[in-house]
Amino acid sequence: MFAGQHAVGELGHSITRLNTQRLACVGGSKMPSPIGNENTAVTDALPKSSFRPDIQGLRAIAVIAVIMDHLFAWPTGGFVGVDVFFVVSGFLITGIVLREYQKTEHISFLGFYRRRIRRILPAATLVIVVTIAASFVLLPQGRAVQTAVDGFWAFFFSANWHMALVGTDYFQLGLPPSPLQHYWSLSVEEQFYFVWPWMMLGIFLVTARLGFAHNSRRRFVLVAFIAATVASFVWSVYETSSNPSFAYFSTFSRAWELGVGAILAALVPVVSTIVPNALRPVLGWMGLAGIVASVFVISPQVPFPGPGAALPVLSTALLIAAGTGARGSTYNWALLPLTNRVSRYVGDISYSLYLWHFPVIILLAALVPSDTVIYFLACLATMFVLAILSYHLVENTIRDSAWLEPRNSEAKRRARRRARQRRHRKARLPASQVVGIVASGVLAVVLLAVALAPQPTSTVAVYQPDSTNGQGVPTAAASEPCSGADFMDATKSPSCDLNSIPNELTPSVDGLAADTGISFDCYKLAEQPFRTCNYGSKSADATRVALVGDSHAAVLLPALVPELKARNWSLDTYVGNGCQWKNPLPGGNCVEAMDQTRALLESAADPYDIIITTGARWAGGDPESAAAAYRTAWGAATSLGTKVVVVGDVPAVTEEGLACISRFGFQANDNDCGTSAADAFAQTDPLIQASADMPGVSLVDLTDYFCADDFCPSVIGNVIVYRDTANHVTQSYMKTLAPYLWARIDTAAGAPA
Repeated sequence: MFAGQHAVGELGHSITRLNTQRLACVGGSKMPSPIGNENTAVTDALPKSSFRPDIQGLRAIAVIAVIMDHLFAWPTGGFVGVDVFFVVSGFLITGIVLREYQKTEHISFLGFYRRRIRRILPAATLVIVVTIAASFVLLPQGRAVQTAVDGFWAFFFSANWHMALVGTDYFQLGLPPSPLQHYWSLSVEEQFYFVWPWMMLGIFLVTARLGFAHNSRRRFVLVAFIAATVASFVWSVYETSSNPSFAYFSTFSRAWELGVGAILAALVPVVSTIVPNALRPVLGWMGLAGIVASVFVISPQVPFPGPGAALPVLSTALLIAAGTGARGSTYNWALLPLTNRVSRYVGDISYSLYLWHFPVIILLAALVPSDTVIYFLACLATMFVLAILSYHLVENTIRDSAWLEPRNSEAKRRARRRARQRRHRKARLPASQVVGIVASGVLAVVLLAVALAPQPTSTVAVYQPDSTNGQGVPTAAASEPCSGADFMDATKSPSCDLNSIPNELTPSVDGLAADTGISFDCYKLAEQPFRTCNYGSKSADATRVALVGDSHAAVLLPALVPELKARNWSLDTYVGNGCQWKNPLPGGNCVEAMDQTRALLESAADPYDIIITTGARWAGGDPESAAAAYRTAWGAATSLGTKVVVVGDVPAVTEEGLACISRFGFQANDNDCGTSAADAFAQTDPLIQASADMPGVSLVDLTDYFCADDFCPSVIGNVIVYRDTANHVTQSYMKTLAPYLWARIDTAAGAPA
């Protein structure tokens, strides 16, 4: 989740390199000048660019915010660092093109894209290649292959559209993120680079042919910037409300953020002259305060990017404007948190730091538990060391080389290198800080060595509870093989041979995401029409049963369906995304489908004998409101004599609890992967609250088949319990749970009331 600082961040890297030829090169061809022989006097020349230490410090703050969000999930709005970078990128890239046109009345696209490639591609490609290679070593094969696919999209600057499609795929919900997911923001910027300069050239060309003077042409460009930015913002607000997952990654919903920076770049001559020097530090601090505030007050619940990104975007624009045209060192001293040597250096390496931080966070989790101090320290040390090496050995080396440079550009290249060396000497870190950085790298290696050292493990994948389950569960014969939920059953687990548990997971980690069985064969996804399916007995005297709810109801099917015919049950399914059986149903994509479902469930002419329902504990707002909405819906059915059986939702699994099973050195029959009861039940289940003391409603609580001794293991008897962190149970575990689920349903349902 980032993109900006690499935004051809040529500010601070000789941003004044301009093409002085009189022909604008497009690709490898030459385009006639849109000016012809006009010799217009330029009265509002843009000031020459200079190194902006405040922007380098701004980059440092932005990248640190993103890292903290991804590594610590704090502060809540750390992801707005991406939006800061978008504004910076829009400002820098537009300024580069406008200055070139101001000076030469041409735009050299060959030079423009050559600089972009030299600046962006080497480090980005290195990280992609290293990440894919490391994924095949550290991650399950399925995830490694998917990482390679993600790398393909990232290399061709299309990662954002790929991630948008993945993000709207319901069956990817709760699965671990790709180590290359953060490339989406780089793709947004690259797409901006492909379109924005051409739009400017088109406007300059048309207005020149129409005879407008130079000043007027720039005004047309500014008007076009404003129009495009406003249109993108309006679209962003609409798409965020209608399709938030897609809007987050969409170039069209993000373009307004870069557009704000572009507008500011077009207004540089005005801002440079009308803002008093005495007011600049005040405006700079106001902008910085707005950015810091947005990091803490914005949360994932805020509609984003439209309009939620407005605060960090406008705050960034204010800070950049404050320093535009500032004279002397007063402003830099006033903004010392941004302009000090450390901030400037972190800003220098921010592109490499952003590229490396997310792969390090994801891949190290395959080696070290991600909820430990060792993990956090190792991540920070590793990402900074890699970023520093990448910056000095790849970024600067390539930028100072002759790669892609015209033959006659050697003098310019030497001058550019000397200018950068002079600037770096001024911003050079003290020796003590360099030693600290190197020591951090050594510490990272030591910490990893300690973390990976063989340690005794405690087997918690298998339990022998002291209390009995009761509720009609038959006692198994000692000779029957045990699997999965059997090890959680007090009546059977004493006879289970703990030593017989194979050191092989079911399903395999590679097959985990696809371990759904028949759960979603008749499932309503977003944007899909309502549908229902029938399973089991076709006999006229069959017990009529309905299964109603969201995906957590759908995952019951692998346990229910195989027994239906033997019980003479005819089961109709009414399951779909967001289709909890509540009244009223909050907004979402299942309102119309649930209206049709309620009409069938509440039909007095042909009522169901039994309705089984469940839903995600985290769906539907606060538990009190959700419980009331459940009771209202259920009451309409019970009044017809229908028996309602509520299956309490399963305990939650944390990211660490699930990631643990794919960690290097994991043992299926001897591990401590799981979630504490405090985390597993942190979210109140409104189903349990709603079913309490309600006539005609009975609760089936399966907690004891998921947790024991205040711990909920991720693997029970070598069977993986969850397929994702959205708490979907695998069909493999659900099948082992089938006899216990049926026994409790029989007890709860009894004869229809």
